[in-house]
Amino acid sequence: MTVEITGDEQSAQEVLFKIKQWDHAICRMNIEEIIQLCAKDVTLFDVGSQLEGVMSYQEMWERYRPYFHDNIRVYRREIKVYAQPNLAFLRCYSKVDKIEIEQDNQVPWCRTTLCFEKLDGKWKVVHQHISMPVDFHTQKAVMLHF
Repeated sequence: MTVEITGDEQSAQEVLFKIKQWDHAICRMNIEEIIQLCAKDVTLFDVGSQLEGVMSYQEMWERYRPYFHDNIRVYRREIKVYAQPNLAFLRCYSKVDKIEIEQDNQVPWCRTTLCFEKLDGKWKVVHQHISMPVDFHTQKAVMLHF
């Protein structure tokens, strides 16, 4: 996994630590912990939805709960962090998949952006954007391969 940092190194390292906490909370489907890492006015642009506010964000994770099983992990590739002392964003390719990935696994990679703001001394997610490229002729997702 490669990580490239532009800007304030200390802030970038703090954000990378928050991403580890974020990924760990997702793998355990600890929705309370996920929400604690977010600002109250967090927004999300997702592959299939758009929402605003921490309560809507929590409801979305509750809907996702049945699809998350034991032995999963968040995979990230080509992480780039742009950081200033109070504002940062991270972009990468990511997916949630089984810990032991099988060769024929078809879980797609998504393009991911997480925006952070330092609020009361703590980094909080203020915006998340997840997308997948689409072939406009077939209207189907394009699988990213690495």
